Amino acid sequence: MALLTEARASTTLLDDVPVVDNHCHGFVSVPDDITPPRWRAFFTESREERTRSTHAATMVSYRRVMHRLAGLLRCEPSEDEVVAARARLGERKAIGMLLHDANAAALLVDRGYPPPAEVLPDDEVRQATDVRIESLLRLEPLFEELIRDHASVADVVDALRARLYDLRAQGFVGLKSVAAYRTGLDVSEWPPEEVARHLAEARSQQDGTGGYRLASKPLLEHLLLEALSEASRQELPVQFHVGYGDTDVDLLRGNPLWLRPWLGDERLRGMTFVLLHECYPYTREGAYLASVYDNVYLDLSYGIPFLGWAEMLDFTRAAVAVAPLSKLLYSSDGVGVPELHWASAHDARTVLGEVLEECRARGELTPEEARRAGEDILCENARRLYGLG
Repeated sequence: MALLTEARASTTLLDDVPVVDNHCHGFVSVPDDITPPRWRAFFTESREERTRSTHAATMVSYRRVMHRLAGLLRCEPSEDEVVAARARLGERKAIGMLLHDANAAALLVDRGYPPPAEVLPDDEVRQATDVRIESLLRLEPLFEELIRDHASVADVVDALRARLYDLRAQGFVGLKSVAAYRTGLDVSEWPPEEVARHLAEARSQQDGTGGYRLASKPLLEHLLLEALSEASRQELPVQFHVGYGDTDVDLLRGNPLWLRPWLGDERLRGMTFVLLHECYPYTREGAYLASVYDNVYLDLSYGIPFLGWAEMLDFTRAAVAVAPLSKLLYSSDGVGVPELHWASAHDARTVLGEVLEECRARGELTPEEARRAGEDILCENARRLYGLG
C-alpha cells in the first residue's frame, strides 16, 4: 500500500486534469453476493475458467486495483474485505463515487459489448453521475444483423449505407471495428462473386434464432470498407481494436502495420483511424503510423490491457517519444465495473505525468509544454477529434 501511495504522490503535474475516456464500455449489474472468483473475472481478458477464477488474482494489475480500492473503501486490503465492502456500497453508488474520484469528464461508450441487454441504461448511470456519456457504434454486430435480414450483397450494402447515413444525428461520435478479433487487420478488397458466395454461406450458418458470428474474411472486409467509406464522407473517427485482446485474437494479424495500405488511400482521407490499446505490444508501430499519417491517432489505454507499472511506463515512453503529442488519446477500455475506469484515470495521470516530467528534465519540454501535453492527451485531443465542444 505504501508503494502505491508513493507512486501516486511522485508527481502532481496532472492530478487536477479531468479525463475524457475516448474508448470504454458500459456497466453491468454486479450481484450483491458476488464471490471473489467471479469478481476476478472482470480483471482479465482470458476466457479460460481457471485463469479467470484463480490465476487472475495473482496479476500485479489486479493487486494494484485491489490495494487502491481498500484505501478508498477504508477496509483491510484483503480480497474478501474489498469485495464485501464493494457489495455493501451498491453498484450505482459505486459508479458515482468512482467516476467522481476519477475526475471523469466524459465517457465514449462502445455500444457493442457487453450485449446491450446486459448494460445499465444511460439514464440509470446519469442518476449516479453527471459525467457526459457519448456513443460509439460497433460495426460487426450491425453487419451480422444486416446479413440475417438481407439475401443479396447489394441489399446488405444498401441497408448498411442507410443505417450509417447520418451518424451524428443518430447520436454517435464515431465507429468501432473489431476486425482484428475476427479476420485480422490485413484487410483486402474482394471479387464480388467471392463476397456473394460467402454471404450465402453466412446465411446458411445462422442458427434457429438468427444468431451468427461474422468471421468470413471476404464478407466482413467488404462491409468494413463500405462502412469506412461512409465514415470518410461524414469525416468521423473510426476506432480499431489493435493488439492485446481476448483469446480469439491472432496477435500476429493484430499488428497496426497491416492497415498501412488504407491509411493513405484517397477514398478514406476524410476519416480518422484511431488505433486502440496503444497497439500493445506494437506501441512503436502505432506511434510511427501516427507520426507519418495525418489521419491516424494513437489511443493510450491504462485499464485494459491489464499491465503492471513498468509496462505502462514503457508504452507511454514509447508513444510520447515517437508520436505527435497532439495525436495521443487517453482511454481506460473499462468494461463492466467502474473500478477499471477509475483505476485507469489515476494510473494515466501518474504514469503520463512521470514521463512528461522526464521530458522536461531532459530539456525536451518546458514545464508549460509538459503540462499542456498532459491536458491534451487526457482530455483536449479527444474533445477536438470527436467534436465534444
